[in-house]
This record gives sequence, C-alpha cells and structure tokens, in this order.
Amino acid sequence: MTRVLLLCLAFSTTISAQWTTSRIQGSPEAAKPCIPEQAFAGISLQDALEMVPVPGAQRFIAVEKGGKIWSFKDTPEAKQQDLLIDLKPEHPQLQYAYGIAFHPKWKENGLVFLCYAYGDKVPDGTKLSRFKLTQQEPPVLDPKSETVLLTWRSGGHNGASLQFGPDGMLYISTGDSEVPSPPDPLNTGQDLSDLLSSILRIDVDHEKSGKAYAIPPDNPFLKTPNAMPEIWAFGFRNPWKMSFDDQGRLWCGDVGWELWEMIHLVQRGGNHGWSAYEASQPIKPETARPEPIIPPVAAHPHTEAASITGGYVYHGRRFPELKDAYIYGDYETGKIWALWHDGKQVTRREEIADTPHKIVSFGQGPDGEIYWMNWEKDTHIYRLARNPAVGRPSQFPHKLSETGLFKYTAEQAPAAGVLPFEIAEPMWQDGASASRFIALPEGRRIKTKKGGNPAKPDFKIEWPVGAVLARTITWPATQQRIETQILHYDGDSWNGYSYRWNEKGTDAELVAADGTELTVQKQPWRIHGRAECARCHNNWSGFAVGFQPDQLVSIGGKKPAEAAELFDGPYLERLEQHLVSSHDEKSDLESRARSWLHANCAHCHRRHGGGSVPLMVNFDLLTAETMMWNEKPVRGDLALTDARVISPGKPEQSVLVARISRSGSGHMPMIGAREVDPHGFRLLWDWIAQGTKTPKPKAPPSSASEALILASAISRKEADFDANLAQIANSDVSCYFERFLPPEQRVKTLGMHFDAKKLLSAPGYAKRGGELLSMTGKLAACFACHIINGSGLDFGPNLSKVGARMNREKILESLHQPSKVIAKGYETWIITLKDGSAQTGFMLKASDGEITLKLPTGQAMTMTRDQIKSQQPQPVSLMPEGLLQSVTEQEAADVLAYLAGLK
Repeated sequence: MTRVLLLCLAFSTTISAQWTTSRIQGSPEAAKPCIPEQAFAGISLQDALEMVPVPGAQRFIAVEKGGKIWSFKDTPEAKQQDLLIDLKPEHPQLQYAYGIAFHPKWKENGLVFLCYAYGDKVPDGTKLSRFKLTQQEPPVLDPKSETVLLTWRSGGHNGASLQFGPDGMLYISTGDSEVPSPPDPLNTGQDLSDLLSSILRIDVDHEKSGKAYAIPPDNPFLKTPNAMPEIWAFGFRNPWKMSFDDQGRLWCGDVGWELWEMIHLVQRGGNHGWSAYEASQPIKPETARPEPIIPPVAAHPHTEAASITGGYVYHGRRFPELKDAYIYGDYETGKIWALWHDGKQVTRREEIADTPHKIVSFGQGPDGEIYWMNWEKDTHIYRLARNPAVGRPSQFPHKLSETGLFKYTAEQAPAAGVLPFEIAEPMWQDGASASRFIALPEGRRIKTKKGGNPAKPDFKIEWPVGAVLARTITWPATQQRIETQILHYDGDSWNGYSYRWNEKGTDAELVAADGTELTVQKQPWRIHGRAECARCHNNWSGFAVGFQPDQLVSIGGKKPAEAAELFDGPYLERLEQHLVSSHDEKSDLESRARSWLHANCAHCHRRHGGGSVPLMVNFDLLTAETMMWNEKPVRGDLALTDARVISPGKPEQSVLVARISRSGSGHMPMIGAREVDPHGFRLLWDWIAQGTKTPKPKAPPSSASEALILASAISRKEADFDANLAQIANSDVSCYFERFLPPEQRVKTLGMHFDAKKLLSAPGYAKRGGELLSMTGKLAACFACHIINGSGLDFGPNLSKVGARMNREKILESLHQPSKVIAKGYETWIITLKDGSAQTGFMLKASDGEITLKLPTGQAMTMTRDQIKSQQPQPVSLMPEGLLQSVTEQEAADVLAYLAGLK
C-alpha cells in the first residue's frame, strides 16, 4: 500500500468514530496535595470581593462589588443570607465596595468600618467610613449613621483592605491609585506626604485635632517632616488583602508590575520598595527614601503568578501538615501556595493547589479553616480538600506521539475519533498558522443545559472528563512545525501543555512547566508556560476559546450542526451572532473589526475576564456596550493627543490602536503575539477612521499621535520607511516602527530573561568587549563606579584583575543579578542623620565613636555617633540589576571574554 493511500485512510475519520487511544491522563508534575471543594453552596453572591467572619458570632460577612454586603451563618448547610447594608442608594456613584472590619468591641459599641470607592482619579474617591448597627442578630447597619474618617485618591490601585490589629488599632491599606503602566506615574510609592501606597494605622476609639480618630503616639513618622502621621509602612503598589496572624505579624499581598508578585511581612516604619523596586528589580531606584528597603518574604515571577491575593496563616484542624503556614493565591493563575516563616526567614514554600479560579479574596473562620472566593458574577466559595491523586505515578505522555491524538504524528494524521475543526477568525500568531483538533474520549458528549430567562437564557456546559483540544502551530512559508498546544480537561479544570517539535518534524517533546524561548525564522518565539495558558483559557472565556458556537465553521469537514454526535443538548443554540473572517471583504467593516477584536482580545477584555480596564470586546455585545467609544483610558494614554480608548474618526488618538501597533512594553495582546499584526492594524484604523480623512504624515513625528499617522502611511506604502528610519530609530516613538524592519535587522537585546547556559557557550571576542567597556563604548557607564586598567571612579570593586578572582559564570551573575551575592565590603548601608539627611554607601570603618562611609562620588565621609540617628544595611546591591539587558547576546559574550581575560 502506498504512503499516499495510508494518509488518505488516516484522514478518513468520521464524526461517529470513537476516540479510544487517549493516553493523556493526570499531569506531568506530581499531584498537588489539595484540590478545591465548594463550601456554603446555598449562599448566592454576585461579584463578591471580600469574606470576613463576624467576631464571636459564628457568622460570615460577604462584600459585593456593587455595594451590597451580606451576612450568613457559619454552617455548611447555610442558605439564608441577610443584608447588612446596601451602600448604593446613599452613594449612587459607588463603583467598588472593598473592605469591612467589625470593631473588636462591636457588641458593646455597635461600630463597623467599611471601605469603598467612587470613580477613577477622584481626589477623595476612596473612603473609609464608620457605621453603627441597628441590630446585632442578624447584624444590620444604618446607612444614615455614616461618618467618613479618611479619604484618598481613587484609581486602579485602591488597596482598601481593613484589619484590626492585636493592639486594637485599625490598619488600612492604600495603593498608588494609578494605571499599571508607566509604573507609579505619581511617584507616590516612596512619598510620605500623601496617604497612598501605604499601610495606615489609626486609633478609632479616640478623636483628636478635629478628626474622627486619633493618631497613635507610637506611629513611626510622627516627627518626619512633611510625612502623613497615619502611615505605618509604605512602598506598596496595590496591597491586595492583608491579615494578622496569632503572633501579631501583619501579612500583605502586593500586586506587582511587569515581573514579580510579592508577599510582605509588614514592619513598623518599613519601606517595602515600590516604586524604587519591584521585589529585587530596580524600577525607579532614584526615588528611594533613606529608610532601608525591606525585601518581600516571597516573590513570584509572572510565569506562575500575575495578580497576587494575600491570605491567612492556617491554624485549622483539617490539615495539620499546614499548621502555621501562610496560605495565599493568585487571581490570574488560580494557584495556591503555603509558606512557612520562622520569624527570620522563609523555611519552606510549596504550591499546594492549582485551581481554575480567579482567587479574589481569602477568608478565615474562627476555627482557623481557610476559604476563598472565585471572582465571577455568580460568586462561589471554596475550601481546600485532599487530592486523591497524590502518590499516584504519572503516566502523562512526554512525546506528542505518545498522546494517542495522532495515527501518524509527523503527518498530523488524526487518530480515529479525533476531529479537525475550523474557526471563522483565528487570533494573530506572529504570521504562523494553526490546525485544530477536538477529541472526546470513547464517544462521550459535551452536555448542555438551558435555563434562566427565556429571553436571555443561561447555558450550563459540562465537558466530558478527558476531553482534549489541540492546536499545531506551523510556519507557512517553510511548513516548519513549531509547537502543538493541548488543553486537557481532567474533570476539575482545563490544563494547558505544549510540545516543541524537533528539527526533523517527526515528533514533539513536552516543554517544561515554565515554558521556553526559541527563534523561528529569525524572530523570537515563546512557548508559554502552563500557568500562562490559564490567563486566557479561563472560566470567563469558556476555557475552550476557539471551540465556541460563534467561531465554529466546520467539524470533521462538516457543518457544526451536522456534528450531532459530539453534543448532548443545545450547545450550538448559544450562538447569537457568528464571527466572520476579518479578511473577508464581502462582510461589513464593523463585523470584520469586531471579529478581529474578539479573537485577539476578548479572552481577557470581557466581563470578569481579567483585563485591567473596563473594556469588553466580545462579539455578542453591541458596539455601544463595549465601553470603547469616546471613553477615556484608565491605564495610561501612551502620550496620545486627547486620548480615548477609541476616538471616533481619529485612530491616531485611540489607545486601542496604539496598543496593537507598538512593539515591546505596552503591546497588546499581553500574552501570545509579539509582532504587530499589519492586517489587524489597518483594519482597525479603517474601522475607526471611516468617514474622516487622516492628517498627512509628518517626518520625523513630534508626538505619539503623529507617529501613528506615519506608521499607518508606511504600512500602506504612502510614505517611505527607509527615508525616515534614521530620524526615528532612537526616538521615543520608535516602538511604532520597529515592525517595518526585517527580523535580521532588528536589534535583539538580551532583556531580563535569557538563557545563561547558551550565553556562556557563545564565543566571545575580548577585543570587541574592550571596546564596549571603554570610556566611549556602549557600557561606558561602568566607569562611573569601577576602575578598569587605570580609568574610572574608585567606588565599586576594581575590575582590572577581575578575571583572576571570578570565572565567566560568576562574572555573568554579578552583571545580571548583582544582589544575589554581594562581595564583602560592598554591602550597601544607609546612614540616617539626626538633621534629617541621609547618606548611602559602603562601610569603610566603624568604631564606637564614628562611622566612615565610602560615597558614590568615591569620597569618604566620616560621621560621629552623636550625629547618627540610625544605620541600616540594604538587601540589594548599589549596582543595578540587568546591566546586560540592553546589549545583544554577542556583545554580552564579548564583554564576558574581555573581563575574564583581565588577570
């Protein structure tokens, strides 16, 4: 039988055939010790953000975003929920209700404290208020009894968590009240003159100086000039949930910026870093106050966490092995960790559960057991349960050929019962294409139940255990297969895995959990980590992003309606409007543009989808409902003229257009494509501009909006890119033009994440490295702190013979992560003087009478002990991290060769 006939037979799978060859079971990693189980199933909540116990009452409180606050009994069978208060009637402009705290003596004084927020950038838009109870069982608050105690600026990062400490004081968290990017535009993180980016501490049992509270006399900044006396600690970006443990320690989760998510143990007067640092990464180090920066006790990279939620220290009975562990999780990835801290350092940290939930808040009962809330319109409450799969050996396939998906892996010929399917509008994949498959084990079906309002019914979808969706990504010009992505439903959650194809195209290997980087046709490509998959394939997008009624064009070569064997119930009836191909010029422009937005953006930018702006672009919404048109951007305007999310008739003033047309930081989509989609850019430009004439391009552009106009003209060949390249290559708007360069002409810098082994194996040329490390070279800034062969400033270590002290691996580590190992004698010290000034440098000499510091100028400064208020070592090096991020791999190899040769 010829190979051609074999392939014909391989592709002759019918829809009625059953998939019996699946070997995708379990997980490649050892089973996590815990899984989620629903608690308080009888309680119905909507968009809930907080869960706290009522002290001494065997009752919980749940705070809904819209202002309704409920109480219910702390019993598993609880069904009745009682309204504590509805804030909306008294505050119609309210957008978020956040924190709640019952006074420790609430039964005697009837006092309860609430935090809520109005709109964006309102000077007094976030409020801390005191209310009085009208009855205690069930508790009911009087809306008319409100007394506002504190206000601060509202914005994207409000904090607004409340906790009474063991000292009886009320602690309040505040964020930097601003957009995610650029970082801390108000520079408030290190500023004590306002209440932002801080943990506040006030005495609510006394009133003083005309305020409805008093400042505790032991607050740390009472005598600091221009400091707000309410501040207890500072340097937080968006402190999302804090709690005290039974040792009186204050824990806090802080949502990071681009690289890290942090857990802090808050200290009196502590500087916790933002925005001088994000964990160990310098952001605005020049803004750092003299107080020593306290590093987080835990920092998670964005490959495993993206929006941290603080929790509680466990002291329940169900899991004795978790005793004294701080339990916390992540909103984006659904992971839950346990962390043990002995008072000095973390002694152990482990991931204990991987859930499909948007963990927005934890709660702890009086028995020490911990619960969490899954952020959704119909909020559910969960708790930990033991995972029955613990201890079972993993049989998960590590090669694509072992999955049972394909009869002939190299030819991508599906096994019997594995069906190819096509969708109307695939997302942009940097120019690559994809083939898609669905496999339901042993002929099982996707069950759908229809209910709710007949005019707008709800559809409950139940996928069969073992269901798989697969996508093989291929480079069209060469037919090189890059990766095959698999979504597997294990009965509890959908889990994503990626297999990287070998060079011969015969098989693919399972990629590690944190993903990997490679180069495809001279351009960078990321195979995403498993946690990153969950950021798009989540409950809000329906997990199966492509296999949706509004996307499906064919299944197994037939119309979806003819694939009845796959469905049990009205799965396809959910279709309200069908997407069109954005390339189909027979379709109207708006449908094409909305289809592109749905495919590329709607997995995040939909109700509760995880996008950080109030923008919803899913195709089933009317355009007027998407919150795009004429809306002011709430996450930065990218320096556009009179910016709007979409400015009707003015794409050059539309942030949505700028986001998809720029390279590097701020590019959207955040995960997935790195390259700008030229077709999508022109499509959205035409959709927004229809009926208006775009201004003529100017070269060089003097603003971001002019840059967009010029980029649009170049993309349509109405302007010459080469003629303008020299003028814009190093400008502030170069991010809009890099896409016009072929990959081989773009400057590929190392960035913060690179393969150290690959770099160390690359041949370096010492002569070129010496040119880079010369007074006129690219790395001339090194001479501001180091002497190299007689040139430079004597501050940091002399590098003239660095190759005799360190090998290439250690030199690379010192350049990229200087804080990892700090050389003796080069620890950073901050000396605060009694006159309010501070000095930073290296300790040259310390005696009972005086201290001598070596300052960054290279000079020595001696201070007597009676001048000094405090002296503190810093956990970070004065040498900034990531010095190599702006050089190429070859340049870094050359520098290493040069330094290693200095002996």
